[in-house]
Amino acid sequence: MSPRQAPTYEIVGQLERFDERDTVFARERLVSGSPEERAYHTMHPELVEIDRRLARFIEAVDQPEAAANPADAALYRATFGPIAGLALPDVVDGEVAPERVEADPAQMAARIKTLARRLGADDVRIGPLNSAWVYSHRGTPPFFEEYRPNPPHFSGVPPGYTGLKWGDPIEVPHKYAIVMAFGQDRDLLRTGGTPHSDFEIGRVYGLSALVAVQVAAYIRALGWPARAHHLRNYGVLLVPVAVDAGLGELGRCGYLLHPRLGANLRLACVTTDLPLALDPPMDLGVQDFCEKCLKCATNCPSGAIPKGDKVVVRGVRKWQIDPVKCLLYWGHLGSACTICQVVCPWSKPSTLPHRLVAQVAIHVPPLRRFLVWADDRVYGTRFRPLPPPPWPHI
Repeated sequence: MSPRQAPTYEIVGQLERFDERDTVFARERLVSGSPEERAYHTMHPELVEIDRRLARFIEAVDQPEAAANPADAALYRATFGPIAGLALPDVVDGEVAPERVEADPAQMAARIKTLARRLGADDVRIGPLNSAWVYSHRGTPPFFEEYRPNPPHFSGVPPGYTGLKWGDPIEVPHKYAIVMAFGQDRDLLRTGGTPHSDFEIGRVYGLSALVAVQVAAYIRALGWPARAHHLRNYGVLLVPVAVDAGLGELGRCGYLLHPRLGANLRLACVTTDLPLALDPPMDLGVQDFCEKCLKCATNCPSGAIPKGDKVVVRGVRKWQIDPVKCLLYWGHLGSACTICQVVCPWSKPSTLPHRLVAQVAIHVPPLRRFLVWADDRVYGTRFRPLPPPPWPHI
């Protein structure tokens, strides 16, 4: 077997695991005066003031009764809220069948990919799980420190499950990661931080969570351990795991760039020890393309996406977005901003001309700067939101 191709990100020194408590999504949910808030800000007193500003965002979007349009806020609750029911320890993980099914890794990989696509994934790839991409500690709710079995449907906390409560260490000892990409309706995202774009994001997150849980349950029924990772219960950093699995490359905007979906996607994955044939990492030329294309950065209203060079972050040289600027802008909108996902030249509709242009971008590096210029001429240099569709068309 030939050596496996290396991913296109550059490792500089020792890779360091990331603490989920340090994400802006964990920090915005810290309740003032709670044991968790006091513990976190004892470790990070420099973040007290900015975290108070972040907390006001979640208060604004998570209270339908206080919203300007309660029907829109209720829609947010309806799409995002039920996903938490798929986050229970024995739903993402769970009991493993006592009889183990043995199969050829290539045949089993093909079966798993077919299953995931039939369930709703737009693309599926399989790679090794690098332990550096496992979160070091649990930081984002829901938490399950008092979770109990409720047979026959729920068996309680699976053996070896970690990260039950805030601050718990996380360990994911599996060898492989099955990573799935789910495309979003580009026209709904192009409404630009509206209840329509939030609806689509929540819809796709819900689908991705369900598919990940179903694929993990299938593998456990074969007698192999498997854990789903989705919006409401991550144990791993999905973007670098997806890059290692060959699903795409890391772009300037911080998203995975997929050859067909671009940045207009959401990710979920399943980690497992089931022997599977691995896919090679992908080289689309994105590192060079993003050097020449600043479209996401110039269109970012918050200035969160850098226009300059890469920096070293926990052992990887990459473009580092400013998540605080990004989330505070979301708070200003009252919805998630989707501009960088839809202005990316890789995120255009999957028509024959666009697929041909993508192949040129991959295989003819000298033309990449021209392709950036051409994208500006055809689609414009600035983001132009689409008018929201009437409710029956959502």
